[in-house]
Amino acid sequence: MTGKLLLVTRPFPGGQKTVASLAALGHQPVACPLFSKKILPFDIPSPHHMVATIFTSANAVKAVLSEELEISHQLLPCFTVGDTTAQTAEYSGFHNVINAKGNAQDLIAMIKKMGLGGPYFYPCAIDRKPDIEDAFRGTEVMVEATPVYEMVPAPSLSQPVINKLRDGGIDAVLIYSQRAAEHFIKLCTQFDVELATQNFVCLSPTIWETLQVAGAKNGFVAEEPNENALFAQIDVLSNSKSA
Repeated sequence: MTGKLLLVTRPFPGGQKTVASLAALGHQPVACPLFSKKILPFDIPSPHHMVATIFTSANAVKAVLSEELEISHQLLPCFTVGDTTAQTAEYSGFHNVINAKGNAQDLIAMIKKMGLGGPYFYPCAIDRKPDIEDAFRGTEVMVEATPVYEMVPAPSLSQPVINKLRDGGIDAVLIYSQRAAEHFIKLCTQFDVELATQNFVCLSPTIWETLQVAGAKNGFVAEEPNENALFAQIDVLSNSKSA
């Protein structure tokens, strides 16, 4: 397998780790973060007034750590959506991490199975799908959603990236979220980049469906919502090119 020129749209600092991992695999990654993180002012409830914390992203974990936590916060159950978020929580000192190993629906099902009434502290992005809140609205489970960070969209693509996308110089664009897919579509429209000529490697089927609706033709979808599975699809792309 020869190395591929890959556009990494994941925000920093996670995007920097992705670039390093891809380079170690022999690829030529190009960092192109579509969003940057901004921490918002917020209050953390007393650990005596909550039964657990819900994290749906590693960014939320890191935002919470920007405030001073009592050790009691880190001893409470901590529900996470997947491996990356779980690992970030564990590395950050949370002692009782319960990992749904999937998506928001898997997380919701796990919380329901545990049967804790709440209130849950749910630090989250200000721009998000309200899946968690909607799932428990009108039930006995109390979820207190608290926006702790905002992902600010990049205003443009760099000219070198635009040129490479236009002339077919990018082997694949890596997309990590539906919102990233939507913003990438917007930027491609703004800078006259054809989606139909690009190869996409996506973290989930929903992301690929969003790109398809906008005119994308060539997509490879991770079989599980984690980066190892995403990287495996780069191998599939390489094999399909050489076939």
